[in-house]
Amino acid sequence: MNSTAANLQPDLSVEELRLTLFRNGYSPVLARGKISDVAGWRTPVTSAEEVAQLTAANPTYKNTGILCGSVVAVDIDAQDPDTAAGLTEIAERLPGADIAIRRVGKAPKVMLLFRATEIRKKSSTAEYTVNGLKCQVEVMGDGQQIVAFGIHPETQRPYEWLGPSPLDVPLADLPEITPEAIDGFVAEATDYLNAHGRLLRARKAPTEHTRTGSETFWQRVNSAALDNTDRWVPSLFSSARKEPGTGSWRVTSKELGRELEEDISIHRDGIQDFGLEQSETPLSLVEKWGGAPSPKDAAFWLCERLGRDPVEFGWEHRDIGARMTLGSLGRFPAAANDNEQEDDQEDDPVIPQAGGLSEHLCYPPGAVGDFARFIVGCSRFPSPHLSLVASLAFTAGLIGRRYRGPTGLRSNIYIVGLAESGFGKDVTIRATAALADSTSWGHKVSENLFSDQIRSLPGLAGKLRKSPSAVVIQDEFGRWLAEHTGRNVASHRAEITASLMELTGAPAGFWGGQEKAGGNIPRILAPCLTIHGVSTPSTFWNALTSGNISEGLLGRLVLVDVGNAEPVKVRRPPNSIDDIPPALSEQVAALLGLSAGKYTGTFCALSAKSDEKPHPIMTAEWAPGVDDLFEDFDDRIRGMRKTIDPQYRPILNRVGENAARLALIVAVGCDPKEPVITSDIQTWANAVAEHSLQVILRGATDNIADNDRAAEYLRVRQQVVRRGQSGITLRDIVKNLRGSIDKRRLEDILAMLRQAREIHLAKLTMESGQSKVRFWSAESLPDGAAIISLEAG
Repeated sequence: MNSTAANLQPDLSVEELRLTLFRNGYSPVLARGKISDVAGWRTPVTSAEEVAQLTAANPTYKNTGILCGSVVAVDIDAQDPDTAAGLTEIAERLPGADIAIRRVGKAPKVMLLFRATEIRKKSSTAEYTVNGLKCQVEVMGDGQQIVAFGIHPETQRPYEWLGPSPLDVPLADLPEITPEAIDGFVAEATDYLNAHGRLLRARKAPTEHTRTGSETFWQRVNSAALDNTDRWVPSLFSSARKEPGTGSWRVTSKELGRELEEDISIHRDGIQDFGLEQSETPLSLVEKWGGAPSPKDAAFWLCERLGRDPVEFGWEHRDIGARMTLGSLGRFPAAANDNEQEDDQEDDPVIPQAGGLSEHLCYPPGAVGDFARFIVGCSRFPSPHLSLVASLAFTAGLIGRRYRGPTGLRSNIYIVGLAESGFGKDVTIRATAALADSTSWGHKVSENLFSDQIRSLPGLAGKLRKSPSAVVIQDEFGRWLAEHTGRNVASHRAEITASLMELTGAPAGFWGGQEKAGGNIPRILAPCLTIHGVSTPSTFWNALTSGNISEGLLGRLVLVDVGNAEPVKVRRPPNSIDDIPPALSEQVAALLGLSAGKYTGTFCALSAKSDEKPHPIMTAEWAPGVDDLFEDFDDRIRGMRKTIDPQYRPILNRVGENAARLALIVAVGCDPKEPVITSDIQTWANAVAEHSLQVILRGATDNIADNDRAAEYLRVRQQVVRRGQSGITLRDIVKNLRGSIDKRRLEDILAMLRQAREIHLAKLTMESGQSKVRFWSAESLPDGAAIISLEAG
């Protein structure tokens, strides 16, 4: 290069910049930071009009990338300065490198642009460390993009061009590069890195999908799953899209909630995660994204979706089978052996095992997903799950009582996030208030929308009298429950809980009147109350009794479990609650029914009056065939009554209602003027509602005790369950309990647990020939473990 002067952000609007790139033969890509996730971004734009339309429709995408394929980007991705210089010297020996244009995002890294003689996929070296810094060379190819203009998300400075940029040099004038030259460069760069660094992570080559006659059980399940991707992929990834031409299912990194550019591709010939540059299998995907705690659980879930018995694939039938629903694991009894007693042949209750909600479900389409992403970007300790909880409650309150779904239900929802301390819940609460105040109506929105925590029935009634559509942000929800539920709760607090249950059905009628405290609470027409709760799991479950199950309180809650993975600290969050993007403010205004700086009559949420019916009321319709999707889901959940513990049956009746409310909220967030519940939206809503059911069933089974003896039973059981497949010895159980349960009582509890087949005492012979005798939970019993009978043990 003759010139090394830095060419910074050009003095052009974003639209003008992209149009100039298009006229120069490049395909511009819209980007947020380094991420390009606008639908169809891998397809080259075909006209200036398309460029202008994409820019206008996506105002929050400030950075501009260039689609690779015809463009080849040689990326010296080395943080060590000397290594970057050495690799750049190798790149400069490529034919035409002297006229290749160069871009710097975060020095000393540098990128050179060429024109492909043959379009091909990405090539790269393995990852190395030099002086403790990551170093690698990547040659970007088809299906990728590089950011050309905008602000680098880490340096917060503009990307720089050392000399001319793509605005100055048309694609046709870039130097050509052949596949042979690329391969030679990557090989030479690998030799250099081998000589100067330490191998950090080898580059993973795609693996062949084998179909040999000597396949194992796991290989047979993987093979069958790849042959029938339509049967399980939509259940695992509600946002997956099938490409008509290739038959491949694609899941974007954005929908998975990760800051990567490339998709996961699922095809009958194999699965490739292009973001992580590694191959996957159906089993590994279900473990990673479906919440399966073990390959066995993943395999049984796939078998269920395929409509096949695991035995058909070579599974040796054992005492305990496994059944997993999306994001969770359930246990059901296998058929009784011939030598079992008659009373053991009855069905055990189905008690699903719940894990954290799959992260890709935290970003539904439309405003709900957009708000959630913004909230995640505001936190130093981001939690997609708590951001989803905040976004759903916020959107439900904005649309209020003015919308109803095809089943007649409104947007009122009681949604609670379960997370340990340190998951950034404060930011999620403050961010929704900031979003509410970001329109031209300022604080009037949040004053009308948000309510103080519920402390008294008159206070709750007063808020609904003032604003019949309201969101209560109930921090420490578990502590609040402890004060308002249970046998010895004061009558005035028990009345609040009863009112909350009544209010779930009130948006289609009224609440209050003469039946409330002798007429002290005025009659409120169509109140729409939403609860946004956050609680630690232990506080939440300790607050409840079995009466809360039979009364129906639990079934009215939508629980979102964050899971065990702690949030990763972000030193410089990309978003700020003090700087709300105009596009999000416009979405808030649209959901409120505000437009052009004026109230739009009675339909505007801020015009609501508690003694007047909302008018007009807009109905969100199902897209063709989606009603079957909803009804089949509702029927399947209600069908669990035959196998579930009878005390949990009242909860099943509410799962379909929760799915309907969730679908309505997201559909209106996608299009407030003509809301339509698509199959993608309903599938997402079904998955979230079912996740909540699994959390409730497992949490209630493991934690709710009505007396001290029941609490001791659960405590001992948890000692075994927490050890998973490692198992636990009797000595360790005694040690962990620290004398809180006497020896005779402990023996009785262990015997009861074994008799109920919730735990097993078993002997496992290791490969070394040594044996170990331990207690295992039924769902964690290792393969090959021999159960010791209760009489012998």
